Amino acid sequence: MTKIIVTSGPTREFFDPVRFLSNPSTGKMGHAIATAAVNADFNVVYICGPVEEKYATVSGAKNIGIVSALDMLAAVRSELTEAAVLVMAAAPSDFRPATRLPEKAKKSESIQWDMVPNPDILKTVGEDLANRQWNMLLYGFAAETHSQLENAKIKLSVKKLNAIFLNNVLAPGSGFGSDFNELVVLRKDGSSETWKDTKQRLGEKIIDEIRGALGTHFSSPSR
Repeated sequence: MTKIIVTSGPTREFFDPVRFLSNPSTGKMGHAIATAAVNADFNVVYICGPVEEKYATVSGAKNIGIVSALDMLAAVRSELTEAAVLVMAAAPSDFRPATRLPEKAKKSESIQWDMVPNPDILKTVGEDLANRQWNMLLYGFAAETHSQLENAKIKLSVKKLNAIFLNNVLAPGSGFGSDFNELVVLRKDGSSETWKDTKQRLGEKIIDEIRGALGTHFSSPSR
């Protein structure tokens, strides 16, 4: 049975014990993908950041809760296997504070934090796979606000993905927090199409996309 690793939700990068850098990701899209994968009889690992309880776990999947982007990278790496699939639907923070205060910073204190980049999880996984000579299918999301197609195509190429799902987070009624989404699917063969639907249905379409790709790479999951 083919393993699918699905990441979901945001990460939190703490400045001190109570303040953190994050984003509005709710985990709805990742949860929908992982649920569709379970329903399609895949062996599913669901790695999720801090979200509402109903999106934090998926019935029938192996569930791993994480907090930071470094946590998410470690969890993904621990689950990598030959001939698996990774769907990076999470929105990990690109940056984290260089230092974390052991106690809550007071308003009266003048504090300036330096930021350092977090590892690019998909790029790091791609390097891991190359070093191990493993063949996996890699799928990513691109949440863009400008130069959307250009940026997504760069990510598709640089990260050596099978496909990337471009998410216009500024489109009315879709994106973060919505039950609907508008995705542009860009594939490594140069083909593309636009999907507009509920996140539940889009999760099913993404799994259908993966099942089609598996037919030319590995054996399909048993039903």
